[in-house]
Formats: sequence, structure tokens, C-alpha cells
Amino acid sequence: MSTQLVRIRPRITVITPSFNQAAFLERTICSVLDQGYANLEYFVIDGGSTDGSVEIIRQYEKQLAGWVSEKDHGQTDAINKGIARATGGIIAFINSDDVYLPGTLDLVADLMNGPDHPRWLVGGCRIIDENDEDIDELYHRMPESFTKYVTHSSGLLPQPSSFWAASLFKQHGPFSTDLHFAFDYEFNVRLLAGGEIPWLIEEPLAAFRKHGESKGSTAPIRFGLERIEVTKRYMHHVPWSERWEVMRNVGYRQRRYAIQLAIADASRPLWKEVARRPWWLASEEVWRALVGRHEMQSEAA
Repeated sequence: MSTQLVRIRPRITVITPSFNQAAFLERTICSVLDQGYANLEYFVIDGGSTDGSVEIIRQYEKQLAGWVSEKDHGQTDAINKGIARATGGIIAFINSDDVYLPGTLDLVADLMNGPDHPRWLVGGCRIIDENDEDIDELYHRMPESFTKYVTHSSGLLPQPSSFWAASLFKQHGPFSTDLHFAFDYEFNVRLLAGGEIPWLIEEPLAAFRKHGESKGSTAPIRFGLERIEVTKRYMHHVPWSERWEVMRNVGYRQRRYAIQLAIADASRPLWKEVARRPWWLASEEVWRALVGRHEMQSEAA
């Protein structure tokens, strides 16, 4: 009597937070469902969209583990709702304008299944435009050190191609709801501070969509300011010998963003920031901005 080996696949929970993203939402949903993954738990958490998103979700509701459309406190809150309902051993979220590449979930399952496998996996990540055409790549890189990562000077761990063991959320908590732009970066910092190390693979797993309404395009300064807040929160994890370097880095980034805000918003004149921090007058960049002869460009995301 012959026996057939049954391949048991770990349950993977995927969460898509969404709000008024009808232009791209269906492509995101299909990129998850078309994986054909045998043990998928997929939640779509909508923030009360009014642009036709709900009608799109309803088309696929029989293939979803659950969905809601209700007012929430933003993207982070929506993702945490999904995490609270998750029963998968592996958890990820894919935003409603990004997509997974074919075969991603099977590959993730192969790499993360079992007690001796990584709890934190980060793959390559492409950049696509509104028409799904490749335009660039997010080159993921391992941080040289904790200090380099919190100063935003080394390491890139793209969110769309990141997967976490559910045990990490139980051990380190969910995403921080007081952050709306850099919450995934903060979670990475939290994991690194807790001794977790990501496992990076070359294979591209997802594609980040760059378009005019994406958060990265419309609010780069807010992203930068929240990253500074994250750096401050984890200063106590930085070795004493490197804290002066981190403090200088924070001061430099604060000056840059203050200049950018003053240029972008006339109601926030730079001299008010200088009055609070008179030592900024030692910066040539600040002097040039005060006399209106120098414009700073946004820090790269």
C-alpha cells in the first residue's frame, strides 16, 4: 500500500489596510488571491471609503477571511485590527496600492516554516507606476549597526516585501498607533533593539507603487519628522560612545525639515524655530535660508 506525502503549508495572514484607493485596490486584492496559496488568511480593513472601494471588496468577500469598512484612526489602527484577528503563524500587510509578485507566498512559506527558520524575512522590492510598469527597485540592505539604522544612514528594509512570524507581535507588540507614516520603520527599530535580525533574500517579493497620491509622494516631511521621533525614542538603546553622533544627526535632520517646512508653509517662519534653538545660527544652511537664498530639497524617503 503506497503512501503519499502531504505537503503541509503554514497559515499566512495578509492584511490590506485601505481608504479611498479604488483606483488600485482590486489589483492589490488580486495579487494576494492569485497567489493560489493553500492556507491563506486574508483580511481587508477599509477605513470607511466613499469612492467605490466597498463595491470592489464585496466582489471578493467569499475569498476573504474577513473585511470591514468603518471609520478608524488611520492606517496603523487598521493593520492592528487585522493583527488582532490573525491566526496565521506568519503575518504581513500589503497596502492597497502595492502588489505581491507571483509565487511570493509559497516562497515565504518554504523559507519561514519550521522552528529553526527566520522569524523576520525581507525580500527584494520593485517600484511600479500607476500602470504596473517597472520603474525602479528598492535596494534592500542590512543595517550596518543599530546606530546607523536609527540615524537613517544605513539599511533599507522595505515594508511591502517584509514578513514576520506571529510570535514577534506577541513578544514585541503591534504597530504604534501614534505614528501614521513611520510606524513600520519604528517596528523594525523595535525588533532590532530586541535583538531580532532580519533575513534578507535577493528574490523580489512585492512591488511598491509610486504615484501622485501615495503617502511617500505627498508627505515626505512628515515621514522624516516621524523618523526623528523614532530615533529619540530609542536613544537609550544606542551605546554611550555613539550617542553624541546620534544627537548631532537628529539636530541636523531637524534643521533640514524646519527649513523645508518654512519654504513650504509661510505660516511657519524659520526664525521662530531659531528662537527656540539659537544654536542653529551656527549652521550655514540656516543662515542662507533665513535670508531667503537657499532652498532645501526633501530628504530621500
